[in-house]
Amino acid sequence: MNLLVPRRVLFGVAIAAGCLAAALYYAATQRSDVVVMARDMPDLRALTRDDLEVRTVAAELAPEDALHRVDDAIGLVPRGPLVRGQLVLGRAVGSELADFRSGQTLDPGSRALAIPVSAVNAVGGAVVPGARVDVIAVPIAGRGPTGRVAEVLLTAAVVLDVRGESGAPYSQRATSAAVSIDRIASVVIAIPAVDEARIADHLATSTFVIALLGAR
Repeated sequence: MNLLVPRRVLFGVAIAAGCLAAALYYAATQRSDVVVMARDMPDLRALTRDDLEVRTVAAELAPEDALHRVDDAIGLVPRGPLVRGQLVLGRAVGSELADFRSGQTLDPGSRALAIPVSAVNAVGGAVVPGARVDVIAVPIAGRGPTGRVAEVLLTAAVVLDVRGESGAPYSQRATSAAVSIDRIASVVIAIPAVDEARIADHLATSTFVIALLGAR
């Protein structure tokens, strides 16, 4: 009779191990459709069907706020520049162009363009909405046309906003001890409409340096 106890225990352990293995296999084989960018999108405008595609990934790799259908993303406006293959997250898009913290509004002849830039190239993070800046494009070796050199793209441009890596407005302070401090990812600048193609031509082939102008 005493021999039955160990056998029952072993039998129970075997069943539990089998259930665990089945659960792990199920989790590992689950897939999820997520919406990703089909092309780079440096400017802030409403997403179209041509900007988007669906990719299937392991369910565990899909963030909670990832969009799963292209139709759910069409018409939404990114809060910052997006690159090809990047997941489209709910927190990174909105129903309309986000309000700019500078309080500036765009006149009909201007456009809002997000310039990708790190803190070290944005005056160490000192650039703030409402500031006036020069934007310098420095060609990346092997990407730009032969002979292209560093070029001042814009002078005295108004900074509409500064954005973090999530696309949300950049914050230098953590909201809690569990949240890390955000990092600058882009500076949203007002540009003349006639300059948007010229500047867009540099986005894939250059790094950018922001120079802060002194007060007038």
